[in-house]
Amino acid sequence: MNTMKHFTRIFVFLFFSLSCLSVYADFTDRMKNRLADVISAKDSGSVGEGVDGFLHLRKLDDSQAMKLVAAENDDRKSLFQSLARKTGGSEETVARKFSQGIAAKAKKGHWFRKSSGTWVQK
Repeated sequence: MNTMKHFTRIFVFLFFSLSCLSVYADFTDRMKNRLADVISAKDSGSVGEGVDGFLHLRKLDDSQAMKLVAAENDDRKSLFQSLARKTGGSEETVARKFSQGIAAKAKKGHWFRKSSGTWVQK
């Protein structure tokens, strides 16, 4: 449950800056509602985080995880685009900082995909 609090803090921080704009409500609400499933998939090892800010499949035969990753990554892309517009930065910079925040608060045992494609476990 402690991991859930860490991830929630990261998402709350990111979403707080967007909360006053109703245009962002759809994808941020979906991400909040999906958070427990994302953490559960990370706990099981079926998905991991990438340095690109997106979720990645670790078990390619898991159709439920595949749907979860696709939905989460669509919304993360919208989040990165929105934050980049708001800050004047690039989507890649926003995504990298997002990834760094996730990694810093990650639970022991969660997986991370390096830019080389290799997986490491925290």
